Amino acid sequence: MPKITKIALVGYKLSHGGAERVLSDLSIYFNKMGLDVHIILMIDQVTYPYAGTLLNLGKLRNASNSIFNKVKRFVAFKNYVKTQKFDAIIDFRFRVHWLQEIFIFKFIYKGILIQTIHSGRYYSYLFKNKALSNYIFKNFNAIVCVSEGQKNLIKKELHFQNLVTINNAVDITGIQNKLHTSIDLNYKYILAAGRFAPSKQLDRLIETYSVSKLPDLDFHLVLLGQGDEKEVQIINDKIAQVQLADKIHLLGFKDNPYIYLKNALFLVQSSLFEGFPMVLLESLACETPVIAFDCFSGPNEIIINEKNGLLVENQNFESLKIAINRMITDSHLYAECKKNSLSSIQKFDMEHIGQQWMKLLENLVVKK
Repeated sequence: MPKITKIALVGYKLSHGGAERVLSDLSIYFNKMGLDVHIILMIDQVTYPYAGTLLNLGKLRNASNSIFNKVKRFVAFKNYVKTQKFDAIIDFRFRVHWLQEIFIFKFIYKGILIQTIHSGRYYSYLFKNKALSNYIFKNFNAIVCVSEGQKNLIKKELHFQNLVTINNAVDITGIQNKLHTSIDLNYKYILAAGRFAPSKQLDRLIETYSVSKLPDLDFHLVLLGQGDEKEVQIINDKIAQVQLADKIHLLGFKDNPYIYLKNALFLVQSSLFEGFPMVLLESLACETPVIAFDCFSGPNEIIINEKNGLLVENQNFESLKIAINRMITDSHLYAECKKNSLSSIQKFDMEHIGQQWMKLLENLVVKK
């Protein structure tokens, strides 16, 4: 029986993001399973661990990023794929330029092709233009959605038959092994973590925190992550507006965010939309309860309301405030959620999810 032995994982970078974390973890898992893993990156940003051979096309990018420089990177990409003869290619990228994607699809990609979708707004990974999405992706061997909600929506709107749900995985053992260091924070705090972007609505979270009971009870708000200057300025302006600079802390990106998750009372997420939020899984792996909007998509497939956290009516910030207050003041609820945190995500462990990936690859090579 034929089988896949050589695989390419294509992404923008290995840093500062949930999809990037999934790429990182899968490279390590596939390598452990004996596959010849190659990672192809478009941007020269590597902070996450990985396994396998790295082709960093970002190192070929110059300051001008001229058409000639783009062609140079395209040719390097094409030649690498042609030389390596991959059995399968898994693409983790969102879409920027439709013409570029047609060229990649027509002139570079060969073998078994898998596209992954990491956002509730699936068209950022496919295309808003349905004809274009059909032209490129209907013939992929599989479109892997990280949530059932994503899969159902894409099936309804695009009528694709090549859809599969494989949730994001969390490396529980790896995270637990990183919880033995200490942090120098001399205050009790709740935590929000991730990329600083408009869709995360951190300015509204700050406003919600400011009118909750937490400031008066001396519980601080810690924000972990990075974003562009405009978004950081919006956050700083909001902190100044609510006059809580002594209780709201921007700590930037951390190589080991898990120790901050471990020491937080709980994690709160105020996103407008998600895919299958890694930070919720990571928080629960640190035995820290979570609060999140029931946004599209993912939180309601992770959070068991009042068992490992609180699922809040989507975009209802008044309800979010009530949930934050409740998690602080209801000691029985908090103890229940904390007790169940780790056990609630065993089905998302890397070993379990990794086997789903291996099974998918086996099935696709048989069908080919």
